[in-house]
Amino acid sequence: MTFDRPYEYDDGAGLFLVYEAPLIALAERLGIPLAYATTTDVARERRLLEGAAAVLSLGHDEYWSPEQRAHFTAARDAGSNIAVLGANCCFRRIRLEPSELGPDRTVVCYKSSYDQDPGFRRGQPATVDFRAAPGADPESSLLGVIYDGYPVDAPYVVTNPGHWLFEGTGVKAGDGFAHLVGVEYDKVDTGFPTPRPIEILAHSPVVCEGRPSHQDTAYYTVPSGAGVFATGTMRWVEALDATGDGRSGANHGLDSRAGALTTRVTENLLRVFAAGPAGKTQPARDNVASVYGGS
Repeated sequence: MTFDRPYEYDDGAGLFLVYEAPLIALAERLGIPLAYATTTDVARERRLLEGAAAVLSLGHDEYWSPEQRAHFTAARDAGSNIAVLGANCCFRRIRLEPSELGPDRTVVCYKSSYDQDPGFRRGQPATVDFRAAPGADPESSLLGVIYDGYPVDAPYVVTNPGHWLFEGTGVKAGDGFAHLVGVEYDKVDTGFPTPRPIEILAHSPVVCEGRPSHQDTAYYTVPSGAGVFATGTMRWVEALDATGDGRSGANHGLDSRAGALTTRVTENLLRVFAAGPAGKTQPARDNVASVYGGS
């Protein structure tokens, strides 16, 4: 892929209006100070995230370079909170190469065919999934959750209603919100590297291409004090704009209940994350065993 080509969408905005604009509008209404950076900025500038109270990844942020991931991880380990308001994040390992128009204009990703990657043959990291060999480093070690599948359309089911992120929502255990899980989803899977303690807030049954599974929303904290939150569903930011009964089909059928839930949770998240390392005031309390019945 190259950044030299124009967007395929008529308005030139890509999916910005679906996956990013509603969150920006909410943060501005709350008076949360924002700064903006592209993924190539983060990859190129090692110190760009230094001092950030929080770093947010929105929507469908799938393709990451090793440099970008290293800089996110360093920010977390220095106390910056991280929020992933989407799903399928940090899944593909890429390399940025120049084009005729300048540096870092071409995204290289050979996916499962690393042996065909000329850069890999020259000694560069393989452009395959982060969880795949060679050099496997599953995204869960940073995000807490791991990508589990596509496509799904399922209710979002609350598991931990007493969590501080649900404050003011009035939710109860087992409450469901139609269509909020989709179209890709993540889960907590301790078969992969998973930071602990980690709290599961929502644990939603899904069936993906005939395979039963679950979607999870999760929050963990680390010794630096940073908190890391992952929605585990790609529709989170889109739901911020959801109104009505959902029958019009807009926003994948998301209704005002989903809009109210995601708005209040996101408000709670932004206020706490903007105040500094969330783990110092809101440490995670591990509940994986009670949700999954294992370790």
